Amino acid sequence: MVLVPYVLLQAIVIPLLASALSVLVGKKLGPKMGWLTGGILIYQTALLALACLDVWQGHVLIERYTWTSSPGVSLYLVADGLSAPTALIMSLICTCLAFYSIDYVRYRVEVLYGRGEAGDTGSERCYAFYYALYPFFSVGLVGLALSWDIIMIWFFMEVPIIAFYFLIDLLGYEDRHKIALLCALWFITASTLFMLGALMAYVELGDPSLSALPALVGKPLVRWACALMALGLLVKAAVFGLHVWIPWVHANTPTSLAGILASYANMATYVLARTLVLPLPDILKTFSTPLMAWALLTMVYGALLTLAQDDVKRLCACSTISQISYSLLGVASLDRGAVAGGIFYMLSHCLGKAILFSTAGLIVYRTHERDIEHMGGLGRLMPKTAVLWAVGSMVLSAIPPLSGFQAEIALFSTLFSSTTGDPMKLAIAICGVLATALTAAYTFWPLKRIFMGSSRADLKSLREASASMSIPLIMLAVASALIGVWPGLISELLSTAS
Repeated sequence: MVLVPYVLLQAIVIPLLASALSVLVGKKLGPKMGWLTGGILIYQTALLALACLDVWQGHVLIERYTWTSSPGVSLYLVADGLSAPTALIMSLICTCLAFYSIDYVRYRVEVLYGRGEAGDTGSERCYAFYYALYPFFSVGLVGLALSWDIIMIWFFMEVPIIAFYFLIDLLGYEDRHKIALLCALWFITASTLFMLGALMAYVELGDPSLSALPALVGKPLVRWACALMALGLLVKAAVFGLHVWIPWVHANTPTSLAGILASYANMATYVLARTLVLPLPDILKTFSTPLMAWALLTMVYGALLTLAQDDVKRLCACSTISQISYSLLGVASLDRGAVAGGIFYMLSHCLGKAILFSTAGLIVYRTHERDIEHMGGLGRLMPKTAVLWAVGSMVLSAIPPLSGFQAEIALFSTLFSSTTGDPMKLAIAICGVLATALTAAYTFWPLKRIFMGSSRADLKSLREASASMSIPLIMLAVASALIGVWPGLISELLSTAS
């Protein structure tokens, strides 16, 4: 058993220490506040690694803290085979991007607000504000993974929205004030739909815990509750028809947060599995095939939309639409093995997208250019950046030895075995495999356009980004490679999920 007391509670609460310190000393430390924030998040990641080790040994960690007067509602935290690795990967991404933020935020502050001198309270306030809000992402994502209470899942779904709104407004790109508002409106709409469904379930059961949800079967409001929760999650997952927010919001989010935004959108499939698919498979059986078809349509549409992009950030943003739907395909099948494969794919995609989108940020950071047509030949000038883009492309395109290969094998092998008796589902699974070729096209084609060929004369003096920006991405690549070489680290845990 884990010897650290209150390990799950600490993992939720400890990032708030960074927020408090930023309020107190953020102005004084300026960009250096990123090192302190990153250090605190390392501790959170270490706590979750210990929890994963305990789960690996066959234990389930449960912590429950009552803090409201509402009957049954509590901070109910569970680390099992599904939640523990998910929380760990979310924390790792937030930790690495905290260090990546150090130079990136300095760059964006200088671009938007000028190069402040020592004692410039305007720029110092930007750094304090950024690092006061940044830990909310880690709190929200880890809380979503560990919560065993549908009301608290809604609460943790709301926490990152606050930070996204203010930080996009502070440091975002084109029309950042409108984009921040657009982001908030879509996310709040999605969360509200989920909340309405969760409240219906709570009223019917009098118990918001996930273990009580199977008792919803036969209740008068069960279909309405499930439909509202599912619709809210599908908005966050940006499925076709509900995707219109993501190319604008994701492309214009500060790049230090883009990998986190992709993770937040991906967590919709995790919550769908946790709150609906695993506890209520019979209720969703009617919708399984339509959801799988919707996922297939989204992955193809998202891939074609990505291929049409010349803006490097918008390209990465549109690819998120396609990639999330692979996870949804597995989860929507309702087969427990395919659900585990879908979550495995989700975790791999989060790592790969954090690498790829952050590498796009390195390119913009150095070239001050987003249009791929104006790039070319950067591989000679920024070889490390070229390798990082290639690694991110390999993760998303399922090329060994990185995690994408194992995740895709886990997803489609279980999907095929579970759909052999259903011709329609089997046809969708086969089309899903064929659609994977589009991923390689929209990740490696930009690699050629950006990094190969001759470079512009005015870019000849380019140099690599700082170590504080590249090393965190290397760490994410190492994590992906470790999972790719030893997939049992994830798959054996996920297979125990219930």
